[in-house]
Amino acid sequence: MNRYVERLARMMPPPPRSSAPPNWPAVERSLGFALPGDYTDFVDRYGPGRFDDFLAVLAPGHPVPRLDLAHGVPEAAETLRAYASSGEALPAPVDGLTAVALTDNGDTVYWVREPGDAPDRWRIAVNGARDFDEWHLFDGCLAHFLVAVLNRESVVPAFPDDFPYPDVAPIFTPYGY
Repeated sequence: MNRYVERLARMMPPPPRSSAPPNWPAVERSLGFALPGDYTDFVDRYGPGRFDDFLAVLAPGHPVPRLDLAHGVPEAAETLRAYASSGEALPAPVDGLTAVALTDNGDTVYWVREPGDAPDRWRIAVNGARDFDEWHLFDGCLAHFLVAVLNRESVVPAFPDDFPYPDVAPIFTPYGY
């Protein structure tokens, strides 16, 4: 188990799983690339849901298409291609950015898939919906990013000041389906 997923579990115990974990080899085959271990550990442990009613991690097979990893990845890539063609600067080539989480405000959290053959070394980039040329880079995996943001050790300028909820422990709410 990834150490940052373990820290998340200490911060907020995972909910009981209402569905079986994804078939990771099949998911990776359909995406065409391997996934980071912290991500698969997180989804296996927590399943789909949202942090503080704001930040949702994409999960394979989610019934809401925009929160399904297989649907969210090409949708976000299409958006990135449109921005790149208009001259907007991206922190990596379009095919090196993969959506992994969304906020209720329309912000997108991406994996920076470099190096491509080492997913456990991928970093995180956040793009704000209101100011597309604003990117926040985080030098760590998704689970590390979640721990840092939820503990307020790292502030993402695109996120509202009241995320995570101030003065209370973070809450993970599973999606019921």
